[in-house]
Amino acid sequence: MAQNEATRDAQESTAGAASSTQPATNIATTTLNEATAEVQENTGAAAPSQSAGADLEVDENASADGDSGYNDSIGTASYASSISSSIRNYKYEPNDEEEQDRMDLLNHIYRLLTRGYLHLAPINSNLQRVLDIGTGTGIWAIQFAEEYPSAQVIGTDLSPIQPKWVPPNCTFEVDDYEQEWLFKTKFDFIHGRELNGFVSDYDRLFSRAFKHLKSGGYFEFQSAEGDLFPNDETGYKAKHTLQLAAQVREASAKFGKSFMKIHEWKKMMEKVGFVDVRKVEYKLPIGRWPKDPKLKEIGKYQQVQQIQAVDAYAFALFSRVLGWSQPEIQVMCAHVRNELKDPSIHLYGKVHFVYGRKP
Repeated sequence: MAQNEATRDAQESTAGAASSTQPATNIATTTLNEATAEVQENTGAAAPSQSAGADLEVDENASADGDSGYNDSIGTASYASSISSSIRNYKYEPNDEEEQDRMDLLNHIYRLLTRGYLHLAPINSNLQRVLDIGTGTGIWAIQFAEEYPSAQVIGTDLSPIQPKWVPPNCTFEVDDYEQEWLFKTKFDFIHGRELNGFVSDYDRLFSRAFKHLKSGGYFEFQSAEGDLFPNDETGYKAKHTLQLAAQVREASAKFGKSFMKIHEWKKMMEKVGFVDVRKVEYKLPIGRWPKDPKLKEIGKYQQVQQIQAVDAYAFALFSRVLGWSQPEIQVMCAHVRNELKDPSIHLYGKVHFVYGRKP
């Protein structure tokens, strides 16, 4: 997506709080500060780590930082094992549950971005019922249940891959969030993460969420954008990576589950009746090139996640939708992985948090 389109979305999300003539940096920061104030008022949590509008300063010594074999080891089994160990030992992790697959790694990245937040919606602390659609491995639902012991947390997914040992207030059900929802009792909070590119009809999905919320309840969607952005001129060297991102967006649109609908989430939520809808963006660096220590750490994890995601997205979409041969996909993916490992290339993605309240 073009940069001016992202700026327009940021401007819309801060209507009434900032003039549309303000720089995009100030606009995005205003949105983040408003969201932070609401969350702090209800939870007392610390402020999130950065705003999407803030420039990412490059560490000129990043390529020499750490072990000289670092870049060669990225993506190997030993490096992935080391990353997983680091995640399990991170201070906010409640137990030693496995965090070895990509979605659990993404959960860690999200919590680093938000300084431990599982959500940005200003929910209260005595929730009774919470729904996590498309729960995947269930790690968000499990952690939420541990942080909010008063809540009965239900995670739904088509695949029963969640662990058996979970908090007593957390359960999992096999269900398709794109089909009719059969819940009889309404929820205080409904959450969905990383479902961008996996929804065929957002109006229908958001309407169902609205219907199944109690009055005053919140709905929150969190997901990475289906695009990558050069932080500076070095990013344009990643021609295969930028091409892959563009073709994933093309394939997802042809498949009927576009990655670009993410920029319409705020308007869609408002359309079905949600109020106080807020949109917050974070920049997500790929690699250890940022100068800021926290962003450097986030970039280290995101680099691994992005490399793992290449095959996950490319093979299915490119072969079934775009008609590429397996050798063509393999060559493209090899080029992309090499570019993602290159410490001289400075790319970042964007993560969107959009939430609203049912009046």
